[in-house]
Amino acid sequence: MERTDFEQWKAKEVARLLALVETERRYYQEIVASLPVALAVLSSDRSILSANRSFRQTFGLRGEDMRRKTIEQILPSPELVECIRQAHLRSGGPSSAFLQIEGRRFRAAAVPIRNWDEEGDLETLLMIEEAAGGELPHPQASAAPPAAPLEIPAVIWKADPRTFAFTSVAGAAEELLGYPAAHWISTPQFFRERIHPEDRAATMAFYEAAVGRPGDFSAEFRAVAASGAVLWCRETIRSSDRGWSGVLIDIGSRKQLEREIVAAERTEALRAAASRLAHDLNNPLMIITGYGEELLQSLPANEPARADVAQILTATERISGIAAQLLNYTRRAAGPAKPVELNALLARLEEKIPGHDRVSVEIAPAGEAVWALADAAQLEEILQALASPAREEARERSRLSISCGVHTLAEHVPGAPLAPGAYARITIVDNGRGTDSPSGVFEAAVLGKDPSASRAYAIIREWGGDLVFSSEPFRGSTFTIYLPLSRPEPASAAVAPPEPPTPEPPRMPTILLVEDEPGIRALVRKILRREHYAVLEAASGEEALHVAAAQQDRIDLLVTDVILPGITGRELAEKLRVSLPELKVLYVSGFTSDESVRAGAFPPGAKFLQKPFTLSALVGKVREALAD
Repeated sequence: MERTDFEQWKAKEVARLLALVETERRYYQEIVASLPVALAVLSSDRSILSANRSFRQTFGLRGEDMRRKTIEQILPSPELVECIRQAHLRSGGPSSAFLQIEGRRFRAAAVPIRNWDEEGDLETLLMIEEAAGGELPHPQASAAPPAAPLEIPAVIWKADPRTFAFTSVAGAAEELLGYPAAHWISTPQFFRERIHPEDRAATMAFYEAAVGRPGDFSAEFRAVAASGAVLWCRETIRSSDRGWSGVLIDIGSRKQLEREIVAAERTEALRAAASRLAHDLNNPLMIITGYGEELLQSLPANEPARADVAQILTATERISGIAAQLLNYTRRAAGPAKPVELNALLARLEEKIPGHDRVSVEIAPAGEAVWALADAAQLEEILQALASPAREEARERSRLSISCGVHTLAEHVPGAPLAPGAYARITIVDNGRGTDSPSGVFEAAVLGKDPSASRAYAIIREWGGDLVFSSEPFRGSTFTIYLPLSRPEPASAAVAPPEPPTPEPPRMPTILLVEDEPGIRALVRKILRREHYAVLEAASGEEALHVAAAQQDRIDLLVTDVILPGITGRELAEKLRVSLPELKVLYVSGFTSDESVRAGAFPPGAKFLQKPFTLSALVGKVREALAD
């Protein structure tokens, strides 16, 4: 909050500051423009300066209809003019009135405000909503009607900065924090007490430093509601010689989206690192394991060196397990997403998650059918895993609840995993031990811990949804699953089984082996030739194209690493299939950045073999690919 000599600022810094201020201004203008209540800002002579979309729609107006016109020209009502006049006579307090315009009943509220650009200009914020059915109040009763609540998702307040006491409060005070406006005004310490204890000192120090300095400033902090719930809020304050005017809004949805962005970025970074590390481990492991097996088979049964070779193979098997653990974290394992009715799924789940004396289980389906896109069997497994009492965060719990419904995400944050819109939502809540590091729950698989949450996160993201985890020590944990909404899948007509293919006459299959690691290429070539296959080989995709072009006989199977120097294994297969449409493909790799291969979306006739693999596994997969 300290002032800085503007002469020391660079032009770029000033431009950046102005851009931030303008962004902030547009942010609130967009909020006001989309509010469901009719709002208009009037100048000191009651000319209409601006009006939001709801105002124009309520009264059937266009922008040009309001230019250089006063509010009484647009809405002829003596009660409205008196309402505006009373608001300014009350020294900033709100004034309200009931109106009847062209047979329609309205309730209006007026609040004096300062001009954004010129502090000396006094303007009026006018809010109008259509009244419910029934008779208008008696004229005598409308002389001093109770202040009409501002039905907007924000708290608009005034306060004395010397005492930090609220002097007037309007808007969604009770809806936001659970305290009525009277409590805000009558409780001297409420300005401080509404702020979460962990944020109170820093926030109040910021506000105290701003006392006596005119201008606008804002802060984000956690607030404590009357129910004890904690919510993130953003407060913007305008300071002038008349005191402080502020607006408080709930930014919990935006904070959640920001956390989801961070979690997605961390997960993708770990996935890429784990894939690369597994790839770097698997190539030398393949060479050690393959030649170790060959050596073991060549030694006599009574040869003492067999025990030494067996120890080497045992050690490589343990290292292979570590590489497999890394690959499991990166592997896309989602089943095909189809319409799933969540109420029916939760009903089946109720039988599989029984409660007992120490833990009560409540499963609450939605009031109506909720259809989502997912794989029913995998989603059921995910829910059981996330609700498991064996989870570290779930221990010591006494209550578990699972519910579903439809939720609308209305906040737009660039880069968020989900776009704004309606989603099917499943919520799993317990009151267990919790954790102070919720972000690490999706990274547990890399650390050798329970991989269920990591796997669930990857699968749900593949379905086009998202998985959110929140937790606090000794306050429980919450998993929230978002899935794309769907409709029931139409019944499909019975399809006759395909005719069995006519078997080709026996012949010696020809295999084109493409591997840039010489040691692995030599080992695989040796094994395939021992199985009586004709083997062609190449160290790169370009070389493989030349070998295939020079081959007179048909090539039956392409065995290729996914990652090759130059063109990739997948690109090589696509090029070869132009001239060899019947070519079968076996991809071999310990790492791949090709999302379709990682997700199991192989081209027709293709298989995938994960490194490291045993020699028998290689032979079996080759036979499977050729026979498919």
